[in-house]
Amino acid sequence: MEGWSEVVRIPLTDTPPDDPNNPSPSTSASNSSPSQISSITFDHVYNLLWYGSFQGFTRSFTTLSASNSINPYQQSFQLIPYTSFRTSLYKNKVLKNLTHRDGILFLSTNCINFNDRRGLTRFSMSNHDNDLINSLTSLTTNCNSINEVVIGGEKSLFKFDINKPNNITTFNHDGNITSINHLSKFLILGKSNGTIELFDPIGNVSIKEFQAHTGVIFDFDVHDNLIATCGASIRARRYYHNHHGHHGQNSGVNSELTLDPLVNLFDIRTKKSLAPIPFPAGASAVKFVPKLSNTAVIASNSGQLQFVDVFDHTHSTIYQADLLPSSQLQPASHHQFKSPLLQNLEVSDNGDYLAFNDSYSYLHIWSLNNSLSMNKAFVSYPQPLEQPDIIMPPMDGPFGIDDNVPLSIIGMPYYKEQLLSAFPYELTFTKELARIPNKIDHDLLMESEKTKGFIPYDKVKYGPRNIYKKYQSLKDSSNNSHDGKIVPKFISERASTNSKTLRKTDSSTSIDSEAVSNSSEDDSIFQYKSSPANKIPNCYSILQIKYSKFGVRDFDFSFYNKTEHCGLENHINNSYVNSLLQLYRFQPEFHYLILNNLLQEWLPNDFNTILNDNNPQGSSILNELGYLFDMMEKAKGNNVNISNLSQVLSINKDANLRGLINVNECENLDSKGLRNILVDFNNFLINQLNQDFLNQTGKNPLADLMGITFEIQVKSTSKACQVNEKSRGSMFALDLVTPPSNALNKLSILINPNWSNQQPQPANPNTARKNVTLVTYLEYSVNQFKTIPCQQPHPHQFPHNLEIRKSILSFPSLLSINVNLSSEEYKLINSFKQWLIPEFYVFNNNNPNLDTPLAFKQSVTQFDNAKDYLKYDLVGYVCEINHQSEVATGFHNLVTFIKTNGKWYLFNDFLVMPIPESEVFDLSSNWKKPIMLLYNSSEIASNKFEYFHTETFSKIPSLNSTILYRDHFAGTIREGYKKEYELLTQSDAPQFGSLVAIDAEFVNLRPDEVEIRYNGDKKLIKPKFLSLARLSVIRGEDGPLFGKAFIDDYIVHTSEIYDYLTNFSGIEPGDLDPIKSEKNLVTLQTTYRKLWLLLNMGVVFVGHGLYNDFRGINIQVPREQIRDTNEFFYKSSYKRQLSLKFLAYVCLKEKVQTGNHDSIEDAYTALLLYRKYLDLVARGEFEDALHNIYIEGTSLRFKVPE
Repeated sequence: MEGWSEVVRIPLTDTPPDDPNNPSPSTSASNSSPSQISSITFDHVYNLLWYGSFQGFTRSFTTLSASNSINPYQQSFQLIPYTSFRTSLYKNKVLKNLTHRDGILFLSTNCINFNDRRGLTRFSMSNHDNDLINSLTSLTTNCNSINEVVIGGEKSLFKFDINKPNNITTFNHDGNITSINHLSKFLILGKSNGTIELFDPIGNVSIKEFQAHTGVIFDFDVHDNLIATCGASIRARRYYHNHHGHHGQNSGVNSELTLDPLVNLFDIRTKKSLAPIPFPAGASAVKFVPKLSNTAVIASNSGQLQFVDVFDHTHSTIYQADLLPSSQLQPASHHQFKSPLLQNLEVSDNGDYLAFNDSYSYLHIWSLNNSLSMNKAFVSYPQPLEQPDIIMPPMDGPFGIDDNVPLSIIGMPYYKEQLLSAFPYELTFTKELARIPNKIDHDLLMESEKTKGFIPYDKVKYGPRNIYKKYQSLKDSSNNSHDGKIVPKFISERASTNSKTLRKTDSSTSIDSEAVSNSSEDDSIFQYKSSPANKIPNCYSILQIKYSKFGVRDFDFSFYNKTEHCGLENHINNSYVNSLLQLYRFQPEFHYLILNNLLQEWLPNDFNTILNDNNPQGSSILNELGYLFDMMEKAKGNNVNISNLSQVLSINKDANLRGLINVNECENLDSKGLRNILVDFNNFLINQLNQDFLNQTGKNPLADLMGITFEIQVKSTSKACQVNEKSRGSMFALDLVTPPSNALNKLSILINPNWSNQQPQPANPNTARKNVTLVTYLEYSVNQFKTIPCQQPHPHQFPHNLEIRKSILSFPSLLSINVNLSSEEYKLINSFKQWLIPEFYVFNNNNPNLDTPLAFKQSVTQFDNAKDYLKYDLVGYVCEINHQSEVATGFHNLVTFIKTNGKWYLFNDFLVMPIPESEVFDLSSNWKKPIMLLYNSSEIASNKFEYFHTETFSKIPSLNSTILYRDHFAGTIREGYKKEYELLTQSDAPQFGSLVAIDAEFVNLRPDEVEIRYNGDKKLIKPKFLSLARLSVIRGEDGPLFGKAFIDDYIVHTSEIYDYLTNFSGIEPGDLDPIKSEKNLVTLQTTYRKLWLLLNMGVVFVGHGLYNDFRGINIQVPREQIRDTNEFFYKSSYKRQLSLKFLAYVCLKEKVQTGNHDSIEDAYTALLLYRKYLDLVARGEFEDALHNIYIEGTSLRFKVPE
């Protein structure tokens, strides 16, 4: 602590040296009162010293040591100017500086500026940009972060990232802050009332307050776990004379601030005060010296400096700084002279230098008086300084146009007047007629290439012309719109908005959060009519799931669905099948047939299935569709995803050969491609389900339900040719064919008698009859006829043809119709008055062996015999919506119209809404194309089916639940593997309401898809895909086996695993490999069936964070069967969920998850927590206990002590 002395003193000026109005240093210094220096800062990265002025300027200096001097014997210390610039456009006092590796931050009362060290502005924020930037006082970095900056002021405390300065996050704090510092875990706040506050920026809570001084805090510093403060306290004083009155008035008592002769010390670990350091001269500044352990330097206004050991106050050294200016700078009159004051004490990072200024604008640098310290920089390992650019001498012209000459040598004209382009920053431009022009329709461009001359305007497609469109600014976008699409607020954002609304509401007004939510709800997404008529209504939009930092759970699916029917998510591979699955699910006979198959067990687990057939799930399309239908029934109005079915579909060889696998949500498909893939999938699905029924049960019930019997006859037109063959077959879907023009056009033969002798012209919307319906198309589609040249060898040589006739003999009870037509054929359908009909009648369907062809009618009369016809009613249909030209890719989606319980509903992925019948049958819009129709006969329409009931599920005679009571390992059994579970027996079989605890572990098959914006913001496009790796279920009922696991399955995986998540899952590489694993593995369907059986038996699941587990497994569990400790032990006011590890430590006094996670241990811990919850509720102590848990969590930062 000895040997300190002043090494340099230089006068400073307010204005930069390059300012033409800059006075000389001597004049500025002599006339400066008070000081022009407002802040001093040592750079943490470069060998620089910065100071800021009251006028908003800043200057930096670097050192020139003896090693850099021309004179080798020189040992003096010199400061060399480096840069000088104005920090912002405003002439505001520079309160604080904060150095960063990319530049330096300057803080003013209402402005924050970030410049690089050469003076170029990186960003600037003021109170014009954000109301928070007002009455600011101090800044610091946020604990261990180098990019997060914390700003404090009189009214607020907030933070932002230097790389994303516009994203400001406020803390839960009232402000009244005069200075800020930080430690590794806490922010240290000096407040205007003389208190020191410890603030946790992660928990957003105040930890502790110390009353440092009763008045104000002048300065404080932190080091390790110590806080040192200096300031003033309020002292009472008495006076007997009033300077503005007369003697003899009553005396009074007033208060004044008096410098405290003590420096207070506080220990953060014990949160107690230590013995203060006496400083009789009155401390105005205090700093810890990094180089000297436990040493602080204390300064007074008069220039007294004391170096003292904070733990041994007797070990100290006192110096007196010479603050008097040189004689030539002192005022001539003694009465004009004011005693100089020491200000802005700072210590360099390496502890080798002190810097401060006096009130006469002199900068003082102190250091240890030895040659070693004189050669050191301000930081231990400074980065090399960027040197000024070398200006090349001007080049003489003239120059050729191709010469390699920089453009900067060409001079620019000098203007004395202000140019028009110098717009004020607050000036904005609004042009009433400015708007983005509409894109030219691609169909119109294609038609212009085919048609020469004038193309008539299509009023039906484009709407009326010459309609004035109101101007709408590009900046004017509603809160729930994104890229022109309606998107709801995240649930977390909506809750925050509601809470703010409630706080602003008058206390005398009764209003609840639900009312606030409903009042701001936007129902425009359910709009099914639009103006103009050619605009596609909102309900047919291409929907997108948005992800916040809380994941998909924060997305408000209820915004799109207010019904009791579930929607299907679309951010999944092969999600184009959603529309078709919804349609089949609402046909009761089909639904019952698929679901009833799950009662039987089919669990292939041999290596041939897993490896050779590439079916590690051990499942089938039939089984996965059954599980999906069961989920959709249980979900009610919640959303469901088809990920399990999609995985099995993706590995199906036939589906891959047909090109049915789509992984980009059909963004690569145009309108025709989307229709093709859906029609192909419809044919594949029914055929595959029929094949699965045969493989698993030996029966084919779908053939009886959906089989269409047809006959093909091949007959020669020549009597000499003996070809005359008949064959019969069946198919599951009817492909609709457009009838020829003579069946559609308006009485063409009567109008033109010569038409029959001419080639018939194709039908078009102008010539076709308007009363054509689906019946006309069916009549033509069930009797197809064509001729081909005969290729059979014959004795004669004259050519002849073969007539091929395909006739439908009978319609099934459930009729699936593929409507895959061309664009021109769809235009015909759009022109018909009502092409799609709710019902039709089939005659001669009950006698398929007769030669009488099928006949169709749209309605019957009293003269028709009911035994001669069969009525078909429309169940629903899949419709394609074209948002742009048909050849554009990624702008088409599929929706479904379904009739259930006498009402029509629209299903657009996860949007579900009731819709009027008139809208269902209105196909007049060219962007609306029916693709697949489903009709069922009156024979099965009246059938009623009972869904599974949990109370009676176990008693279903055909139920096979033996998988719960036996092992069913995939491939071979590892004999050396130690079982950690005990199988169920019939005596302890789960009953309705039985308690079980569950925990699941997952591996990551696909990472997050993230979009990074130009400003550094990250947006989650598609979340990571997790796959079930281990499932553990333990007994929860009292008894000798309480807490004993009866399921502990490791799931076999053959595909590549992106991340095993070992720290969270406990799964090691190789554990799930069917060849290398030392564990007994099972197929995914084996584990899923166990869980499905327990679910339908009505057991109650206990766990922690079950929403994530069940979503990862992809199973729907009703809320009445869930007991989630994550939700029980949650206090909404803290907005923080508690981990299982922390709850076990606080509530159960147990330490769990000390190594890798173990799902059995986690399930057992959750079970004990649930029992603890029940006990606290029964004693009426739960709310108090939960409050204490959060209080303890705040003090522990919600982490278990090591």
